[in-house]
Amino acid sequence: MGKVQGDIKACLITPGHLAANPRVVKEAMALSLAGVQVHLIFTQYVDYLIDHDQQILDNNPEWTYQSLNWSCSSLLSKINRTIGGLLRLIPNNNTRINRNFLWQLKKATAYPADIYIGHNPGALPIAVIAAKKNKVKCGFDAEDFHRNETSDDENNEDVKLKTAIENANIPQLDYIMAASPQIAEKYTALFDRDIPTILNVFPKTHINTIINNTHKPLQLFWFSQTIGRNRGLEAIIEAINMSGVQMELHLLGKVSETYKNQLLAVNNKHQQVTAIVHFHAPVPAEKIFELTAKFDIGLAAEPGFSTNNKIALSNKLFTYIQCGLATVASNTIAQTWFMQQYPETGRLYKDTAELVNILLDYHNNRELLYQTKNASYTTGQTQLNWEIESKKLIEVVNKTLATPKWTI
Repeated sequence: MGKVQGDIKACLITPGHLAANPRVVKEAMALSLAGVQVHLIFTQYVDYLIDHDQQILDNNPEWTYQSLNWSCSSLLSKINRTIGGLLRLIPNNNTRINRNFLWQLKKATAYPADIYIGHNPGALPIAVIAAKKNKVKCGFDAEDFHRNETSDDENNEDVKLKTAIENANIPQLDYIMAASPQIAEKYTALFDRDIPTILNVFPKTHINTIINNTHKPLQLFWFSQTIGRNRGLEAIIEAINMSGVQMELHLLGKVSETYKNQLLAVNNKHQQVTAIVHFHAPVPAEKIFELTAKFDIGLAAEPGFSTNNKIALSNKLFTYIQCGLATVASNTIAQTWFMQQYPETGRLYKDTAELVNILLDYHNNRELLYQTKNASYTTGQTQLNWEIESKKLIEVVNKTLATPKWTI
């Protein structure tokens, strides 16, 4: 990896947990390795993730940071939550999109960075304002096509808010990068500027042995921060039961009892129930790879419910590949592009019937399954890893620091 020229300080800002945003952590690691002094500003609102955040910080003692706890796990955090809730009532887009906007902005402007980098729309105006006040550079990492994350309806409140935030701030950035080529294309069309793609891949995992499952039921895996609606999980359960073959489906993430029961009801309605569903509690980021490697097939079942859902490439997709799983993905725009580029990593399906056939193919042909798992792992080690992709980030930062500010 190259070095960032000069004695540079970078301030990375995210409205949430470090543990909930692995892209922030990977970026911080890459900048540190390139000789940059990294400072993080983030907030915490989920109890179990606070310990996960601390593990990340403990593993990277060279970073400095400022965090705000509003999880209600202590009296102070309850006060922080109350204050943040009241400030969110202020009729201002910045406080509406980030309840802790004023706290984060104060901390950011006080830190003497050479470049401010925002992650997620709530951090975007903070990076821009702090950079403008301190007369330095700013950038933004578009992990999603944020204005259409939840809906494509122009009258939807989330769409209107994020559109306003992006329109006000993106033109003032010195750079913006995107997590998929399709997201980059969307933002390029809107703002008429060069937007590099940096895929959301992970560091090499160095797995000793890829599991060759010759006789046991197929082990299917899906994970996210939350197990919930609009994730394609119902279609997976339907497909397993339609196959008539026993398979184990492992779901990892936080799940409500209501939705858990809804999924189990989908499963139990079949006369012949062949899907054995297991629920796993969230684990720290560094343990997800060890766990993932135990399975056979990783599921990227995005249903394409919004523009962003159609054009984003998820963390899970690249986790499966890095851990040597056969990837079975729905045919969203981005995932179709991905499978065309890397067909050796798995299969693409357009509907439940096609998913059934793919699962049966892997069940009936265990040699094909094993070959696909090995090919997927090899691709992760040789092409789709952070050791390669992070070089693009360093190039972007070096170019940004060496050129005049982009402002209007």
